[in-house]
Amino acid sequence: MKKIINPFLIGVTGILIGIFSTIFWTKHQPQKPINFSITNKNVVPKNVSYLAIRLPQIRMNQASAIQRFKSLYSNAAIKSITLALRNDIYVYTIVGFDSVKDCTIQIDATNNKIIGQSTQILDYDYVKEEALNLKKTISRQEANEIALRDLRGANTILWELTDENGKAIWKINLIYQNQKRELKIDALNKNII
Repeated sequence: MKKIINPFLIGVTGILIGIFSTIFWTKHQPQKPINFSITNKNVVPKNVSYLAIRLPQIRMNQASAIQRFKSLYSNAAIKSITLALRNDIYVYTIVGFDSVKDCTIQIDATNNKIIGQSTQILDYDYVKEEALNLKKTISRQEANEIALRDLRGANTILWELTDENGKAIWKINLIYQNQKRELKIDALNKNII
């Protein structure tokens, strides 16, 4: 009887040790971050007035916002820049990446304060990402002037510079005659798409 019980107890003890060490090991492993994406939903509420006199003043230019991003993430390449009206303030959202992480920063454009930032460890090949060449693209101000030439009297509520199929594109949302309009401008040759 002892010959049967000893191997059985040794086997059960080994299994229990294996289970408890696996549980202990998994609890002490750092959690891998979950990928996320940032989306801007551009919905114009019906009862909101977008008169120019009621829009908040933008006190931070694009170059200053980029400089704030680079002060936090000096090695990161920028893949998108957005300036959007959110909760009665304009907010810059700059998204970039380097060899190990995605980086995002949000800056209040009315008072130049950072209101959010995040980093995400990359789990894909960053070389495939398209970085914006900001030395060759037109500025937000110049893209805005082009858009307003086309729609005089419109109020701009969103600017977004992204890479679409290898081309830098400014997407600009405007309120024109109480209707939302979107214009796309090639950020290299200044043509409206």
